[in-house]
Amino acid sequence: MHTMESCPSRISNIMNAKEYILSRIKTLAAPIVVEDIGSQKLEDAIYARVMSKKFRKLKPGKECVDLTEKAIELCVKESKPIEIFQLFGGNKLWRFDEAPEIDWAELFSFIYFMQWCRLIASVYKPGVHYIYFSQDISVERLNNLPRSETDRYSESFKAMLKWLEPYLPANIKVSYQRHYDLFKNPDDYSVEIEEAKKVVLADNNGKLPVLDEQMKASTELNVRLEPGQDSDPKWREKVELEHQAIFKTKTLQAPMNNPYKVWTCPTYYPDSVVTGSTKRSYAKFWAAVGALEKDGEDFHEIVLTPKQLAECKFDWEDISIEGLTGKNFKGIRILKS
Repeated sequence: MHTMESCPSRISNIMNAKEYILSRIKTLAAPIVVEDIGSQKLEDAIYARVMSKKFRKLKPGKECVDLTEKAIELCVKESKPIEIFQLFGGNKLWRFDEAPEIDWAELFSFIYFMQWCRLIASVYKPGVHYIYFSQDISVERLNNLPRSETDRYSESFKAMLKWLEPYLPANIKVSYQRHYDLFKNPDDYSVEIEEAKKVVLADNNGKLPVLDEQMKASTELNVRLEPGQDSDPKWREKVELEHQAIFKTKTLQAPMNNPYKVWTCPTYYPDSVVTGSTKRSYAKFWAAVGALEKDGEDFHEIVLTPKQLAECKFDWEDISIEGLTGKNFKGIRILKS
């Protein structure tokens, strides 16, 4: 992770950041010329670009390799776009002033992910379908969030995607799906999660999960405690039980077991291609905020966790980009490397 130092006085040319961001977005619209891969097997060429070190932050484990190879094989066989599946929280971390809407972190990570998709599409004419799958209904209950907040996050995310759609090449498609929308009656989720918790407990001989210090810190960061919740000494373990049970809920099994999907996440999961959220950031975009880091005459997109944000110094720069709406796109943090 890079080191962040104090900034100089307020940036005088307020157009610099705006021009930089627009230039980054416009790079997404450039036509994609499919490369000649010669005698290389198409599946191998696609796999090499899915796993490119330009985007991959960690070495993939066997589970990730097996799932990715199988998904590519299936998509190529049917001439379907490569499906990249981003399972994520579906809310802006409530501790940020930016919550509950998206901010620059979602925009900067989108640019980064689309550059990855362009690389894959450069050897595969059917292109890529990038799927954001929001676990909103799960995090509402898990982290004690009102539905109004996950709804607002979803609305602001979809508005950004609609604004960015004209910048995408014809063979790159982006979808935003909500776990919430898989239920005719949202109350059915409570039944599913309680059944799933029983399965997790049974698999663990009736015992609650054991948390290491990192897991405890993550739980404490994400959960908006209800009155009296922390009077239970096992509250963290009970939250983790529900967290593990999410992935065993009945309705989530269909998208999770779809063999056509290449799994991805900014941070480590054993089945996922681990990308980070920008070239310089290893963080979950929904649990972080976006900023620009000043580097001489250039900028770099970064995504800051709460800890990183507390440790850095920055100036706010006013900014206005036509069509990019929402309370968090009127100003941007500028940091100096």
